Amino acid sequence: MNRKSPWYPLTLARFRPFWTAGAVTNLAIWMQTVGAAWIMAGLSDSAWMVSLVQTAITLPVFLCGLPGGVIADLVDRRRWLLFTQSLMLFAAFSLFALMVSGYLTPWALLGLTFLLGIGSALNMPAWMAATLTLIPRDVVPSAVALNAVSTNVARAVGPAIAGLLIAAVGQSAVFFVIALCFFGVTLFLLRWQEQQPVVTLPPETLFGGMRSGLRYIRHSRELTSSLTQVFVFTSCASSLWALLPLIAKERLSMAADGYGLLMGALGLGAVLAALNLPRLYRDFTLRKLIAGGVAFFALATAGAALLESVWAVWPVLVAAGMAWMAVNATASTIVQTCAADWVRARVASVYLLMYMGAMALGGFLWGVVAEVAGLQMSLLVSSVAMLAGLWVTRRGVFVLGSEADYRVIAQADKVMVATAVAHSDGPVSVETVYRAVPSMRADFLRIAYAVGKSRRRNGARNWRLYRDLADPDRYVERFIVESWLDYLRQRERVTQADRQIELGLSGYIDPGVVSTRRYISQSAQDTSDK
Repeated sequence: MNRKSPWYPLTLARFRPFWTAGAVTNLAIWMQTVGAAWIMAGLSDSAWMVSLVQTAITLPVFLCGLPGGVIADLVDRRRWLLFTQSLMLFAAFSLFALMVSGYLTPWALLGLTFLLGIGSALNMPAWMAATLTLIPRDVVPSAVALNAVSTNVARAVGPAIAGLLIAAVGQSAVFFVIALCFFGVTLFLLRWQEQQPVVTLPPETLFGGMRSGLRYIRHSRELTSSLTQVFVFTSCASSLWALLPLIAKERLSMAADGYGLLMGALGLGAVLAALNLPRLYRDFTLRKLIAGGVAFFALATAGAALLESVWAVWPVLVAAGMAWMAVNATASTIVQTCAADWVRARVASVYLLMYMGAMALGGFLWGVVAEVAGLQMSLLVSSVAMLAGLWVTRRGVFVLGSEADYRVIAQADKVMVATAVAHSDGPVSVETVYRAVPSMRADFLRIAYAVGKSRRRNGARNWRLYRDLADPDRYVERFIVESWLDYLRQRERVTQADRQIELGLSGYIDPGVVSTRRYISQSAQDTSDK
């Protein structure tokens, strides 16, 4: 099969079963979301309790998403995925057992749904990061598109299966099938083998790992651009998803099956776009693709607000689904290809946090606007907000990373240490001296600041470039790392892209003058030689 085909990743023996297992997990989670809400409606007359089911499945993303990403970067990923799948399996089987025995209460349903949501929140970053270990990075866009297909198919099929099971077999059957799905994925993970990277340094702490992950994102323009785009667009565009039931009921006079038809139109559009994304990446720049997707989704939202015929709204929603995928799948692809291996799961967790947070915030905001100003006005205002968001993100950098760029490489220079240094010693100060070619000073400064950004991305703080007042061509780069262990970690995190930036300095400096010295903090009480 052609490597450019959107189906190509499924021909890879390592990726295909992993993708299938992910699709089964997505299906089970969507079945849980709908099945639990329906069963809660039978257990309690409180609309608040029914609404809490959605909260129970999504709140864990905010509480556990980033810590889960850190843990997935620091531990054996296969064992972590086994743990998270087992957690979801336990929650689903417990729901089934309580349902069959007649002991299922509303609070037990909420508690176990929350536990399942925790397992899902901890699972997703690790699953996204593990995907990239199975395929070459040049086919990552196709793999992300296929993952989007499985997610949208699960979103459409999962609720339908849950409804059929409840109607044909009984409520407990839903939890049994969900547990069966998680059990099958757990069996797959028991047989799955992942090549583990060689680790020579102690792992980071949980909070240290969270801090280094956020620092990496902060100093990556590609990542901050994509995450900002995801939050701005999704918070505005979530109006259509949140208010679609009211569009079906109030504007189109449709029943529940009609609402399902409209949801199916969004899902169909998303699948169609996902299958064509690799070709679109070749035909358009990512900026144009994202901008076009935002504009089309804004127009589709306005169309859904103004049109009163279901035959007119349905194709508009298909177009909206395509536009949604063009924006968010593209941003997801950028995020997954522009992160170094050591921080990939953390970056994925922040992406999920931004995405889910924007959906939650936007749904609340546009619901309030609809209460105050009406359904149509809320949708129209959100359309305008989407277009305004293009101005907010106009300076963003949208490019796909390559496997070579983000592969960690060994440092060529050797660290000379006269006496033993403990991992906990520090802070460490690093100083590098350069002599710039006078006629190329502007280019030197541009590249030097790019080097500084890469140093900060990998762990440095207080990075500065100083000019010698007595010798205007002599520059000193200085930065601080919190400890000797953190400095060793920083050196291990240098990627090929970072190294290329450093090599870019060579054309603008006198190579015979470059020198690097390292200093360790010395306290007044310490009298030993360090």
